[in-house]
Amino acid sequence: MQDQPLVSIITPTYNHEQFIGQCIESVLAQTYTNWEQIIINDGSTDKTSEVIKTYNDRRIRYIYQENVGIWKLNETYNKALALANGELIAVLEGDDFWPPDKLDVQAPYFVNRNVVLTFGKLNETNTNGCAIATHPRNWNWFPQERSDVIEKLILSNSIGACTAMCRKSTLYEIGGFQQHPSLPAVDYPTWLELSLKGDLLPIDHILGCWRRHDGQITDRIMVKPQIAENRSEIPINFLDKVKREQIYSINLTSSEIQSIYDNDKAYAYFFLGREELTKNNWPEARKNFNYSLNKGNCILRLGSLVGLLCALTRTDMEWMVKLFHKLTLSNVKYNPDIRLQNQKQENPRH
Repeated sequence: MQDQPLVSIITPTYNHEQFIGQCIESVLAQTYTNWEQIIINDGSTDKTSEVIKTYNDRRIRYIYQENVGIWKLNETYNKALALANGELIAVLEGDDFWPPDKLDVQAPYFVNRNVVLTFGKLNETNTNGCAIATHPRNWNWFPQERSDVIEKLILSNSIGACTAMCRKSTLYEIGGFQQHPSLPAVDYPTWLELSLKGDLLPIDHILGCWRRHDGQITDRIMVKPQIAENRSEIPINFLDKVKREQIYSINLTSSEIQSIYDNDKAYAYFFLGREELTKNNWPEARKNFNYSLNKGNCILRLGSLVGLLCALTRTDMEWMVKLFHKLTLSNVKYNPDIRLQNQKQENPRH
């Protein structure tokens, strides 16, 4: 135990009765044993509470609160942070789970006092917890200078929350978990702020399992065009701060970042157009495809042309999508690799 710093695991949960058991059991299965799990139930209306109470391990601490929702997610995270006794903080939401060596792999890296955050690959799983993909698909973080890691984070936002571990003292330095008013997530703005305080260390190892399921509220929200548009404010404002305060050198411009997020927004309109086709809402489908045709990259423009033809002939395009083994609507939602793919297409120098 003396060689193992205490890791406090923050687990927000809402209506996860199907999944919270596997979440907790994946923590109990850790080969690293010096941990505490702080579970905050955000007013679940299902049997989440009953499932949690079946676990009697003294390292598990359970708090119920009235629902505050995803637009105040930072309040829930920071409530757990205030209760944390550990030197290190890990994040595991109630519908996700970990491989058994997750904590054992990550914790030793914090012997280096310059390291404030470690992260790795994640397995995307289906509802049943079976792996269907690994993200990022192309692990190209090494070799990297600190500025290279930050630049990649700004462009791709590819640090999965369930893979992250950070130093609690540094989290307090930045004021706890951050949240932009227009984004129902705390991970991306928090990792950016932590990067101002020390090193972000990528680890080439699967460190979390992110479950995709129909009940994900953030998954449905994140693909909305207005969310895609507002997300660009976070990295652009961060870049301005870095350059203004001359913290370190980043070879990016605001216009480069905006072009990536514009393409992100075009993807959102493209998927929205596909949804409208399935509802036989032909005029609205044409409107969405027109936007993605004008704003998207070359591949997206081609798909948008097909979508427009389908709207004009009053057919949906999902049969064609399946034929070419592309993402179906049920799997689209928010893909952590999409922005990185856009970035490579639009900015080949990166």
